[in-house]
Amino acid sequence: MAAIGLALADRAGARLAHVFGVSVSRSTVLRLVDALPEPEVPAPRVVGVDEYATRTGRHYGTVLVDVETRRPIDLLPDRESSSLAAWLAQRPGIEVVCRDRAPFFAEGAAVGAPQAVQFADRWHLWHNLSEAAERSIAQHRRCLRVLVPEAPETPEAEPDAVEEPSGSPWPTGHRFADRTRTVHATVHALVEAGHSRRAIQRQLGMTSRTVKRYADVAKPEDLFTGQWQSRASVADEYKTYLDDRWNEGCTNSWKLWEEIVPLG
Repeated sequence: MAAIGLALADRAGARLAHVFGVSVSRSTVLRLVDALPEPEVPAPRVVGVDEYATRTGRHYGTVLVDVETRRPIDLLPDRESSSLAAWLAQRPGIEVVCRDRAPFFAEGAAVGAPQAVQFADRWHLWHNLSEAAERSIAQHRRCLRVLVPEAPETPEAEPDAVEEPSGSPWPTGHRFADRTRTVHATVHALVEAGHSRRAIQRQLGMTSRTVKRYADVAKPEDLFTGQWQSRASVADEYKTYLDDRWNEGCTNSWKLWEEIVPLG
């Protein structure tokens, strides 16, 4: 039962136990796992350092992973350089620190494990590169449009044009609108190929409700509701400012809110 609990946790573990002929509640599975002794963790040689969120945008901690075994080692309650330095100093056998590019992780690794080699992991390098490319394209989108010849203004040239009374750029060129069109086309292509909605749900990693919403509409523009609809809002007079800041790369809603508060 403890092995089942370690593999599947509470509800799934209880269901599998029922298949084996053992009637047990999910709470019992968790108690069995909780009663197990802490495993002996060998001293790591290559440590991965990254952050985790207990509340996104507000509270973060540090997760440490043995890169060679790909298993978590410890969780620190914050992401301060001093906490990481203290943790690394207790483990002098660490030879390599694989981390993201945050300066507090770099400082903590340099102080706590001066003998270790530091490098940025591949995922963060690609992630940072994609963010920088996206910000650069957003800032210079007007320059890029100059390079594209304008299509003749005929009904056939713009079949997907959508009138937006609020003046928002999202339906005609915003990345969320483009993503909606792409997902809509993908879902309908799979439906036409004979895939069931449950198979599409598994393949695209969506919920059944999301797949149904995309499959039931004939045009992606029918999905442009909610934030794309024109409705009165206290933020209406700041939409131009918010759109510009978003396109400049500031996508933290809390930060944007702090910026418009002094504006009224």
